[in-house]
Amino acid sequence: MKTQLVEDEILDMMKLENQFGVFNNNMMMLLSDEDKAYVEEIQSLCIEQEEKIGRIRGHNNDDYYDWFEWAGKHGLINRSNEYPHRSDLRIGMKAELLRCWTMDIFNPQFNMAMGASSLCINPIAHHHQNKENLVKDLQDLFDGKKIGCIGITEPKQGSDAVNMKVKAEKADGGYVVNGIKCYTTNSPKADMCAVYAVLNEEDPRSTMVQGISHKDWDRGFKSERIGIPSVTKVHIGKTTFEDAFIPEEYMTGGPGEGYHILFEGLVPERIGIAATNVGQMWGAFSLASLYSTVRQQFKSKILLHQAIGMSVLAKYHSRLTSITMALLKLAEAYDAKRDELEGISPFMNPFVAMASQMKEQAAYLVHDLTYECMHVMGGTGVTDQTKMPIIQGVSEIAEVVGGTRNVQLLIGSRTINTMVKMI
Repeated sequence: MKTQLVEDEILDMMKLENQFGVFNNNMMMLLSDEDKAYVEEIQSLCIEQEEKIGRIRGHNNDDYYDWFEWAGKHGLINRSNEYPHRSDLRIGMKAELLRCWTMDIFNPQFNMAMGASSLCINPIAHHHQNKENLVKDLQDLFDGKKIGCIGITEPKQGSDAVNMKVKAEKADGGYVVNGIKCYTTNSPKADMCAVYAVLNEEDPRSTMVQGISHKDWDRGFKSERIGIPSVTKVHIGKTTFEDAFIPEEYMTGGPGEGYHILFEGLVPERIGIAATNVGQMWGAFSLASLYSTVRQQFKSKILLHQAIGMSVLAKYHSRLTSITMALLKLAEAYDAKRDELEGISPFMNPFVAMASQMKEQAAYLVHDLTYECMHVMGGTGVTDQTKMPIIQGVSEIAEVVGGTRNVQLLIGSRTINTMVKMI
């Protein structure tokens, strides 16, 4: 915040502690006592960090990647996977949802960067095969000592992730990777990348591999930041692999296994994206709600104006509450079936369609809701006086991240076709 425009009374009303209060009051009947205690523990850490960074000034001025070690120390980067070195943390998809929602209210662009690092965590967590180097990478990523990214999307392939052009060649003791990945969130700041490549472009499914490439090896993993104006604090890159050698001990999947790992990761990724979208919505809604109770216009609080209180806040509150409950139910079902999912092909995972449906709905709603809540706050909503522009920015790319809207709808149409065939 460069120049303060809004009165201290209004800024104080919109402080993080009160945002969490709005969220907690809405979740009162949806969460168990254990859930509430877990959320409040994370909230306390965020409130403490908020004061250390200087409240909104810290959010506007700091490099978010400097916060990774703080988050890692407290287990705030990921809660969907088991830690190799800690047993004191609650783990599961529901735990990850609640972590996401809390961290997104704190700062959605920071949580987006942590989410991209988690996409590097996921394949290592499930496919490290007790390789010492990979277990060490996993620990460093969880602890925020290292930052990760994932190399899937390519310039000419876009949503057609299977038919990759990035080439892998078997070499003595590992693989050599050549080609370009794009829209690689975190790559300019990342220490390592979970990269997918194919031995044969004509047969990508049975020749796709995955390995962990380290930037400090100086073996061809390079990244340049590309301009994404919506997320000014998140570094998204064009990632080039030039004769990048990945030793066998850093490979998470050999020929054909990479293809299975790719699809295995899509369900938790899309549930996670939907979770961040819902957390962003609670951030935007809480700010607009708090602001509307203290901001007066035409001699009354603006919450009482029908155009704001009913046409915007009440309408979007009902939609937000509904998708929150739906996502909670999905997470609880996922956790209940977790052991069963370990033994089935990722192509037969019953959560594939539901994860895409949830991602499509949440990504659409977050942009719609955030835009309307921003305008509830008038000029204040578009200045750097609050976190609203930070939320608005990340909401603008929600329908692109993790597979575009049309990809999610394509999955949905194929699911309908399969359902009818099963009759």
